Amino acid sequence: MNLRIAILVVATGVALAASTIYADEPGRLNVVIARGALREQIRATPILERPYRPFHFYGNAVRRAYYHGGSAGQISNAAPATAAAPSQQ
Repeated sequence: MNLRIAILVVATGVALAASTIYADEPGRLNVVIARGALREQIRATPILERPYRPFHFYGNAVRRAYYHGGSAGQISNAAPATAAAPSQQ
């Protein structure tokens, strides 16, 4: 019984922490091709505040880079070299 309560407490804590981390991000919109008033509303919204949409790779990538910091291709994200440089004698 105590294990179940501990698991419940940990899961609730993780869910609450995740909700506060992503609170500033825009939501998701499940419309691939927006039409009419929705399309005009999306175009009038700055790209960082637009909702994530399926297959909109550029806009989604810009928002991800902004909210999560940088891109995956940065040198700082590369794995460290495992082989030591040859020593000179």
